[in-house]
Amino acid sequence: MGETAHTLSWCSFAPCTLVASMNLKHLKIYDLREGGARASSAVTTRQCFGASAAPQGWHVASRGDGGVAVWDARALARPLLTLQLPRPPRKIQWSPTRRNLLISLQRDASSLRLHDIQQAHEYKAQSSFDSVASATAALEDAETEPEEGSAVERDVAVGEAPLASFACHPAQRARLLTLAQSGALSEHSVCERVTLSWGAAGALAWAGAGALRGMHASFYAHVPDISHTARRRAATDYGLKPDLWQNAELAEDESLRALWHFLALSKSLVEDGCIRNSPWKHPGVRSVLRPPGEGYRSEAVALLLPDLPSRKVTVYRSAERTRALQLCGWGWGWDNAGAGVERAEAAGTPCRAAALAAFHLRLRAALDVLARAREPRLRVAALALAPGDERLWREALAAAAPALPDPYLRALLHFLAAAHAPEPDYGAVLAEAGVRLEDRVAFACTYLADAPLHEFVARTGEELRARGSLAALLLTGVSADGVGVLQRWLERSGDVQSAALVAARCCPPELLRDARVAAWLAEYRALLDAWRLWWPRCLLDTWLAAAGAGAGAAGAGVACTYCGKPVAAAGARPRPAFARLPPPAAKMKQISSCPNCRKPLPRCGVCSLHLGTGAGGGALPAAPPAPAPAAAAPAPAASFGGWFSWCVACRHGGHAAHLLQWFSEHSECPVSSCSCRCAALDPPDPAPPPHP
Repeated sequence: MGETAHTLSWCSFAPCTLVASMNLKHLKIYDLREGGARASSAVTTRQCFGASAAPQGWHVASRGDGGVAVWDARALARPLLTLQLPRPPRKIQWSPTRRNLLISLQRDASSLRLHDIQQAHEYKAQSSFDSVASATAALEDAETEPEEGSAVERDVAVGEAPLASFACHPAQRARLLTLAQSGALSEHSVCERVTLSWGAAGALAWAGAGALRGMHASFYAHVPDISHTARRRAATDYGLKPDLWQNAELAEDESLRALWHFLALSKSLVEDGCIRNSPWKHPGVRSVLRPPGEGYRSEAVALLLPDLPSRKVTVYRSAERTRALQLCGWGWGWDNAGAGVERAEAAGTPCRAAALAAFHLRLRAALDVLARAREPRLRVAALALAPGDERLWREALAAAAPALPDPYLRALLHFLAAAHAPEPDYGAVLAEAGVRLEDRVAFACTYLADAPLHEFVARTGEELRARGSLAALLLTGVSADGVGVLQRWLERSGDVQSAALVAARCCPPELLRDARVAAWLAEYRALLDAWRLWWPRCLLDTWLAAAGAGAGAAGAGVACTYCGKPVAAAGARPRPAFARLPPPAAKMKQISSCPNCRKPLPRCGVCSLHLGTGAGGGALPAAPPAPAPAAAAPAPAASFGGWFSWCVACRHGGHAAHLLQWFSEHSECPVSSCSCRCAALDPPDPAPPPHP
């Protein structure tokens, strides 16, 4: 009696307990079971215009002119957390369905602010207190160096009109009612923030609605997801096959298939000597075409059409153009192009086969391809290859080309119309975006002069790079510019797997040291580790070691237990000039001690002899040597049976031959005092490929 209570709220941490803001300066907690009017806990604060107790836990929130304060009901000595607001809060309420979520409404605001309290430094009682004063003293002693609390805040707009009040649904999450100052009542759903993560199996998981949820496997059958696709590829050793063209068969994207085929083609051209003096293992068209202004000109040759001897077409020849045509898969002359036409027709693309034949001035072959086509409309298109009146025929071709459905047919008609013009203009042929890039570039290398050719290659490369297209690698090759193309494509597609594998297989050592390439490799290694695909991870590091980037990859080595230095003769300490030199490592039959400190090496867990001695010196016969990767092959004097081998869990080991035979019959460690099941820690061996 005699005091003013502004707000009341029932407390959940105790029955018959109220928290109230009193007299604009006190925050008090009343236990109605005591039967008196005396508060069991009280604190003087300016944040006392309204109070609200959390539905779970000991938290109590109060509001004032400066913001919102969060208290611990067990010790109302100081606020656990103070939330500053730009305007005085009009109402606060704890969410009844989400723990530690406080909602506030500011004066004349049309949005609600959500305070997700992450860390409020809750008071933890070490002993029972008889009074508030003793609890306060203990709290001050425990918090001599208090830390700042934290809360994640965000505003949720629920309308345009200022709000007067709001209320949360007592059972359904993320639903609330709002009352506008105009009297309008509306219902809203508030989406909560979720935390995403990838599981070891490559599945998407997130926390939401108070539970851990995951995406159903059937989802990925309808919606393409790059992470799910990348894991499926990694399980098939995608990108790690010995031959580059084999990786194209595992790619599920047409642009990736074309990329791997181009990489295999460029590698074979360099190895066969067709492309010489190239600074890159996989050159592109721009690197084999000599830049303009170096005092050379291509040879212009007027060729007669074999099927129309009265007509001539001008083509351009040079050694650089020949190499560019080979990179595009065309070659020079009908002997090389005829096989490409047959392959295109066998692949079910008769329009492309007819266009290639026409680009090589074989109109009869193009007519035969269209005549054999199954679609009647393609047979009708063959009528364009039999000209009548010259001028009317060209005009009819130019008018009919845009109506054709296939880009190769349109390019074919544009070419025929331009080739018979007094001043040929092949811009319409090169502008057909549906024609493959290698065909357009090869066409340009055949029919464009030097200056227009370099202009077309530069302009096309820049456009493809801006779009993040993998086709730009045909022009740049795997070079410094090619790394920029891969980075732009990675930003668009998110396929770090293909970018890392192309770099590991095709980049020279100087490009592998590029910061972007190193980031790709590190991210893909982390993905393989998370997926527990140890064999693809081992193959990746093996290819990197073969490329000369072994220093950047994680590895394992043998170090002495006593001095910590590598157990290798090359790392031995320097000796005086006249000291006795040890025999060469190739002549030493055994090294059973550290070459640095001369302490003995560990013993084999099976034969009990020091490591470094022959594996056949024990009682067990040596197992046949296992094949090792070429990039990590041992020195000729060492055999696999004598290699140092150990378990990464218990650190026990021995000769490789002895351990192979031991674990063929046992699963536990050969050391008697160790119960580690070393053999069960290894992943299963990959299944052998099926026989053809």
